[in-house]
Amino acid sequence: MLFKVLLAGMCSLCLVGTATLASAHEFIVKPDKTQAAKGESVGVQAQAAHVFMISEEAEPVETVVVELIQGNAKEPVKLAEDAKVKALVGKAALPADGPAMIVGHRLPQTWSDTTEGVLEGGRKDLEAKGKKVLKVGKYEKFAKTMLNPAANDGLYKKVLGHDLEIVLLTNPADIKAGDDIKAEVLLNGKPVKAPLGLTYDGYSAEQDAYMAKAETGADGMASFKVTKPGLWMLRTEVTEKLTGGSADKRNMRATYVFPVMQ
Repeated sequence: MLFKVLLAGMCSLCLVGTATLASAHEFIVKPDKTQAAKGESVGVQAQAAHVFMISEEAEPVETVVVELIQGNAKEPVKLAEDAKVKALVGKAALPADGPAMIVGHRLPQTWSDTTEGVLEGGRKDLEAKGKKVLKVGKYEKFAKTMLNPAANDGLYKKVLGHDLEIVLLTNPADIKAGDDIKAEVLLNGKPVKAPLGLTYDGYSAEQDAYMAKAETGADGMASFKVTKPGLWMLRTEVTEKLTGGSADKRNMRATYVFPVMQ
């Protein structure tokens, strides 16, 4: 089922396995520009943000992988912490002209609810330290950012195979203010019913503020209206219950950043 959401400030929708749209930092790959020619470098911030798109803290560099995809080329982006912008930063040089995508992965982390608060680590390690563990969760995040969108090119809708992935079904090169966009959420490659939020850079200084929110249908799809040129972001989240393992749940989040030029 595909439906349209035009309402700003809509109340939070239930997640799969949780109750609110946002509670932790979102993982966002923000470029310093969205148009670049062959050999030109694009500055990249791997952000951990509540206010979109301003990073609040830098993730441990060993837990984040970012790469540039263009045609058949796949180039890693070397990251380093920048205390001034509170993010991991790097540069992605385009090997050719044309559409490209920057892809990020915040590797899984394990955090536990304990009688002493939320602590990093799993049940076995924390109990060995004398902690009383109540629940254990695994947390993983994915990010995509579109560069140089072009008419008659399909990179924007390419499925990369992330465990949780947003696929934009409307070419950003064709979007202008007032147009509708369509997107799909995939869990392990299959459409999933999930919350989907839309916002743009500079929309609000409030935490976790989305211009519009929706919940996808069983087909994984939803649509929104884009209101102005700028750097836009879609975001989703799914939590799966786990049994018989080292964690009680697996929480995954995904973002997709794309430009609207007109």
